[in-house]
Amino acid sequence: MTIQAKESERALVVSAEPAGLGNRIKSWVSAMRLGADVRVYWPLSPIMPARFGDLFTNDCEVEEVPEGAREHISWRLVILPEDEAHLPAGFAVVGGGASRLSRGAGKLLWQLGGRKTDRYRYMVFPKKHSRRSVRADARHIDFEYGRIPEYFRSVYCPLFDQIQVLPSIAERVLEWGGQHIDDDVIGLQVRTWRDDPRRHRKYHVRSLSKMRQLMRAAPENKRFFVVSDSGELAESLRPEFGAERILCYPRSTNIGDSWQSRQGTQEDLIDMLLLARTQEMFVSYMSTFSEAAWWFGGARASVSVF
Repeated sequence: MTIQAKESERALVVSAEPAGLGNRIKSWVSAMRLGADVRVYWPLSPIMPARFGDLFTNDCEVEEVPEGAREHISWRLVILPEDEAHLPAGFAVVGGGASRLSRGAGKLLWQLGGRKTDRYRYMVFPKKHSRRSVRADARHIDFEYGRIPEYFRSVYCPLFDQIQVLPSIAERVLEWGGQHIDDDVIGLQVRTWRDDPRRHRKYHVRSLSKMRQLMRAAPENKRFFVVSDSGELAESLRPEFGAERILCYPRSTNIGDSWQSRQGTQEDLIDMLLLARTQEMFVSYMSTFSEAAWWFGGARASVSVF
């Protein structure tokens, strides 16, 4: 959705997205486009136990949204009026049915199912990157990776560059990444939705065969840097692809519980920034974790979505 921003260019804009790490980062950089004076409200929650200062050093955090400030809450990257000329009509191919009829059916199923908290609502079929899912009103760039016009990359990459991670985190990324991630390493990001049984069945279980097909088609000299919300995922891949080809950052926290601890979230950010160092990625459908990593890497990596 296009956002009118001209009148608020000088106003205080506060990113207040309450969801997970990738969503909050995307909201933050979007807020940077909505105003010159940008702050971040980073509420603690059951899915975000790390404080802003546990992850970043930017001097922009606020303890609450100030009165009169423009509050920005969205996981989508904003599209401004001046962007319209650079975005073809019906551009986006991720997430919706090809017609109003299929979208209406999705909305009806969502309403009847009582899933009012599902933020990825209305997505029926197709569940893939395909021109068959183009809509006339698809005016966004989320999850489009290599299809995104250079104009948007030149706009958003400098904003991601403005994010300053904690020095201790940056040092660990530089040290381990420099030793283990090179041009022969493919980033493999797998969102299993372990915390949501419905999405686990809908998105992850159905994608496993395509994930393995991508891995099998990769040259045998390629290794895989595995990032996942499941500690069992990497182990399940080693019997087929070989232990020497499956790389994981040596975390001190349990991956399955990372979203519940400050240190675990810090190591999630390390995983994200290490993933950003790869030049080829195989990533889960509709995951803002891999999407944020792609932007942190300069929006250059080749991406295959499963």
